[in-house]
Amino acid sequence: MVALHAEDYFSRDVIYLGGEGPTITLKSTATSTEKKQAIPMAVKSAIDTYLFAGIQGVDNGKPILKEADRTAHSYYFTRLYDNNRYAVFAKALDDPKPKKNYLGLWEVTVTVQLYKDAFDRDLLQNDLRAPEASEMSAEEVSDSGINPTIMVVPYKQDGESYKEILSSDADKRIAISKVQEEFREIGVTTIDFEARYNAALRSNEFEYDNANTFDAQLIRSSGADIYVSVDITKRMTGSKGSVSLALKAYETATGNLLSTKNSSFSGSTTFDRLCVGAIHKVSEEFIGEVVESLAKSIDRGTSVTLRVSIAGTSYKTLDDEVGTAGFGISDYIRSWVRKNAVGGRFHQQGKTDVLLILDSVQIPNKDENGALQDANDFAVRLTRYLKKQGINASNRLDGNTIYITIDD
Repeated sequence: MVALHAEDYFSRDVIYLGGEGPTITLKSTATSTEKKQAIPMAVKSAIDTYLFAGIQGVDNGKPILKEADRTAHSYYFTRLYDNNRYAVFAKALDDPKPKKNYLGLWEVTVTVQLYKDAFDRDLLQNDLRAPEASEMSAEEVSDSGINPTIMVVPYKQDGESYKEILSSDADKRIAISKVQEEFREIGVTTIDFEARYNAALRSNEFEYDNANTFDAQLIRSSGADIYVSVDITKRMTGSKGSVSLALKAYETATGNLLSTKNSSFSGSTTFDRLCVGAIHKVSEEFIGEVVESLAKSIDRGTSVTLRVSIAGTSYKTLDDEVGTAGFGISDYIRSWVRKNAVGGRFHQQGKTDVLLILDSVQIPNKDENGALQDANDFAVRLTRYLKKQGINASNRLDGNTIYITIDD
């Protein structure tokens, strides 16, 4: 049965030509003992290579399934290959004439269109693959380990600092406290903003002379995946009043806006209770949107800048060949980035013999084992790779810019 032993029949001579999203285009070469089966075999080979071997340029060149899945889901593959169900998900775009090769087999090279999105959905519906983060509900995302840590901060206008707000705006202090308490009530892990701020002041952790720099460094080093800005407007008349809250959630690593939500609450009660009423109306919906946006961000990856330079005391240049392969240091770096960036995507801004700037590198938010990773993890992995090639390097991170220094 072909489906159970497909690796003995299907070719792995498949090349990615282009396209992304719903459809991709591939070039597939295959052979068959029967002339009329050569083109179908090339189409099926494209599908099987996508599933079990991976194709460079598609999903980081990694296969979707393991060979054990072929046996575990034999019924699915019998239907897919032997019952010609594969034609729902892929088709030949041309009709070349097969020719006999030196082994006497009919060989053909075909351009194949793969309906990738439809095929991926079918695999998901038949339990052959796990859902991506953006395909999960907020509850499923949280259960899968994507449980973001949030820090609630006061909204500040241009020219304002957190120091000024904390010392002079009691309303905002109360508001962020109540929002934080509500998040904790619904199971969100939070970092206390005021405690983090005061600890940074005591330890002289950042540049306190520059308020904007201090505030930005505080956010970046907070350990929070997301920070939520809270603005408040209150109207009080005697024992009656109303409160309006404006919430904006940002991804800490990128500064990307994840969600916004406005809410208001009025009644005959105290200011802090009005705050509680306003946040309670929207908290679960807001957090659901935040988690969904973060999940989509995890699927897309994060854009970072990579700057590689030669230390002033080094005797090397980026063009120096290292090892026996005849590659220069910059060649090793670009090759590694191409293999480890999302879809192999990066943009080189410029290069000299002592400086390489990749101003846009799309790094995956999960490593090859499925664990979450950030820019620092990516930098550490690159540094370790360089050291294995005999290139002594160090790294540091400033926001979303990775600095690699060649120290030899």
